Order: sequence, then C-alpha cells, then structure tokens
Amino acid sequence: MADEKILDTLIIGAGMSGICMGIKLQERGIDDFLIIEKSPDVGGTWYDNSYPGACCDVASVLYSYSFEPNPNWSRKFSPHDEIQAYFSHCVDKYGLAGRLRLSTAVESATYDELNGLWTVQLYGGEQLRAKCLISGLGQLNKPNTPEFTGVESYSGETFHSARWRHDLDLTGKRVAVIGSAASALQFIPRVAEQARQLTVYQRSANYVVKRNDRQYSAIEKTRFKRYPLLQKLHRLTVYLRGEALSYPLVRAKSWLRSFSQKSAANYQEEHICDPTLRARLTPDYPMGCKRILISDDYFQAFTRPNVELVTSPITSFSPRGVVSEDGIDRNVDVIIYGTGFRATEFLSGLDIVGCGGKSLKESWATGAEAYRGVSVAGFPNFFMLYGPNTNLGSNSIIFMVERQANYIVRCIDKILSHKLLSLDVNKTVMRAYNDRMQGELAKTVWVASCDNWYKNEAGKVVNNWPRSTLAYWWHMRSPDFTDFDMRG
Repeated sequence: MADEKILDTLIIGAGMSGICMGIKLQERGIDDFLIIEKSPDVGGTWYDNSYPGACCDVASVLYSYSFEPNPNWSRKFSPHDEIQAYFSHCVDKYGLAGRLRLSTAVESATYDELNGLWTVQLYGGEQLRAKCLISGLGQLNKPNTPEFTGVESYSGETFHSARWRHDLDLTGKRVAVIGSAASALQFIPRVAEQARQLTVYQRSANYVVKRNDRQYSAIEKTRFKRYPLLQKLHRLTVYLRGEALSYPLVRAKSWLRSFSQKSAANYQEEHICDPTLRARLTPDYPMGCKRILISDDYFQAFTRPNVELVTSPITSFSPRGVVSEDGIDRNVDVIIYGTGFRATEFLSGLDIVGCGGKSLKESWATGAEAYRGVSVAGFPNFFMLYGPNTNLGSNSIIFMVERQANYIVRCIDKILSHKLLSLDVNKTVMRAYNDRMQGELAKTVWVASCDNWYKNEAGKVVNNWPRSTLAYWWHMRSPDFTDFDMRG
C-alpha cells in the first residue's frame, strides 16, 4: 500500500459534466486527476441516447460550454451526432484523453476517515484511491423500465429508447411505443415513417410548443467564426429569452401561464383537426407541472393513417402484444419503452459510503438532497455535478454545471493547497439550506397534482432548482468555507 498511487481527484463519468470538470481542474492547475467512464466513448447521455431523431431541446448555441463556442452547428437545434462530436472535440482540444479511462465501471466508493481518502472499487476487482471524489453521473443515466404483468410471455422484441436497437429494422413491422414524453416525442415521428403500424400508449398528454428549428446558413456560420462576438450575442439572446419566458412558468401563480397554454393549444389545433384526438392530446394539469416539450413534427405523426394513440392504461402483456384496460390485445412485433429515467434515484447504481459507514442511500432515504446541489454532510471531499435540486424547467443545464464546476474546483483547491484531511459541509448548514429549498419549491407549479420526474413518490421535489439561473450564478459565485467543517 505504501507505493500505491493516490490521485488528487477522481471523476466518475465522461459526459458533459465530467468533461467540464476536467477542463476546470486543469485551468486551476490541478493536473493529478482521472476521469473514468463505463461506456466505450465519451458523451454520457449523448452516448446512451442515440435513437432516431435524438437532439437537444435547448438551442445548440446555449447547449455548449461558454468557454468553447462552436461556430459550425448545422442547425439551431443540432442533432445527436453533432452534440456528441462536440464533446469529443472538447476532450481532444483540452488534452483530456490521457486522463480518461473508458469502459471502466464503478461498483462502490468508501471514505477512509483516518486517512481522508476515497477508495473506489471497480467492477473486475481493481481499486483506485483519491483525495477527492466527484460524481459527473447527473440525473438522466438510469433508464426506467416499468414492470407489467406477463412481460416474460411476450414473444417479440423489446428495448428502451436509451438502449436503441440499431440492428433491428423497424420497416414494415407493428410497433408499440410505451410513453410519450421527451425522448418518445423525438423518435415517434421517425418510427411512424418506418413502421407498418405504430401504436403509442400515452399515460398523460404533454404541453408541446413549436421548436422553430432551422438550418444555419453558410453565411451565418462564417460570420460566427470570423466574428465570435456575434455568436456570443446570439447565445446571450437565447439565454435571456429562456429566463424571461420559461422561468416565470415554474411559479405556482404565474401571469404568463394562461397565455402560454393558449399558445400551445393554438399550435396543436394547427395540426390536429379531429376534436376527439385533440382532446386526448390535451393535458389536464397546469403548464409547467411537467416538462414542456418542443417539436415541429410530433402532432403531425398522429395524423398518419398507420398511427394509433391509446390512452387506456396498460394492464398486461400477452404473448402477442399489449393488453390495455379497454380489453383490446393489440398485436405488435416490437415494443419500445419511451419511459424515461429513474431520475430521482441519484447515484442509485453506486454504493457510496461516507463517515461512520453510512451509505448515501441511507442518507437519502426520504429523498435526495445536498448543499447547493454539490455537497452532502457526512461525505467529506465528495462533490456532485448536476446533483439534487439543480435541474431546470428552463434554460441550459450546461450553464448550471459550469457554475458547479467553478465552485467545486475552489473547494478542491482549498483541500489540496491547505493540505486538509477533509472538507465536509456542516450538517446544520445543509439542513437549513434544504429547508429553505423546499419552502421555495412549495411555491412552484411542480408540486401541483401531476406525476412528474421532478419529485419522488412522497411528493418531495428533489430534482429542480426553484429560482432563475441568474440567481444560481450568484448563489454559486464562491464557496463560503465557514459552512464547512475542516480537518487538517
């Protein structure tokens, strides 16, 4: 053990968050770090989610690092391949490849109180040791596959949209899609073009607004490249529009909601003429309670003769297909789960054990929570990116992650430069912070009577930030080390 290599910092995950963290560490002069990633390539959710039609619902000019603009986006909302290529470009440009281990999955992490070190157990038996541990796993990394009676009897093909079967040709097949939220909204129109028959099982309708996507012209891209300030102004415009129009919708009492709901209804009416179908595609909850979706082709898919919308709940699977509460057994060849992620189960795939042998799972028994979304009391020298209560109902999560990375790198610099054994957020400080957080969340539309992935089964909102991104920027501008217990 005496000759064992001990890293300054170990980052779990090489998605958008982990890459950003690596760049910020280097920028601070902290070079002794390693990024480990379970997948064979970088990109995180953009590696996992490669379904047809995959793209971001935040404009690409904003869904990119502020310090690494890309003048070559092909579209306002660029497709999956371009987004993943952008993160690969960042890894290459900032020299992270030499500090990256792919196809390396973490089983557990345990804190050694005596030595102030984290021991990370990898699948396969190898152990890594580090002074500081950072999770870049985020919130949308574990697919949610509901359990249905009789699923084992079904004889056809099944898969989740985050594990798309590219080897399976859907042309001419009868396909069922279970779920109709963000991912399904993007791939349903593509599947409808291939399948002989597409049946969409919808549990609840979505508010869908027009994406207004378009290509960037060659002239625009040339101007962005030649005059970077123009792209920065473009980015600022997109950002401020998100703050001005989207953020107010999360408030429980919003002057903007009735106007926005009417606008969404008008957009739906442009494409859905059948009043019965329109009623089934109309939400029965206030706008903003669930994620507001954007699309230019979702509603049009339901006007195709080969597409059926089923709102009767699924009761079971049969050997031939899916049985719904209306008693109909619809025969299908392929079932695709568009059922999202287990977003409230933060880091559920890892066994993380802190002080006194207490696991993070135990600490989060009533719902995940953290201090400023990045630290948890009883887990010294451990930090999270895109952690509890940092998700958005508007704007770009990359904006939030950059703030977190800047904050965390200052904490790590404090640990290393002052040779601290541990830096642990004070338990009382964290409790007071989360009490205030839940008080603010109680004033948002997310606590309304609708099922959403922002809150756990007990109704506690564990995912979302209740204020504006500008407020978060101010909130995260610098650590207050009086909020932490330090041990030298």
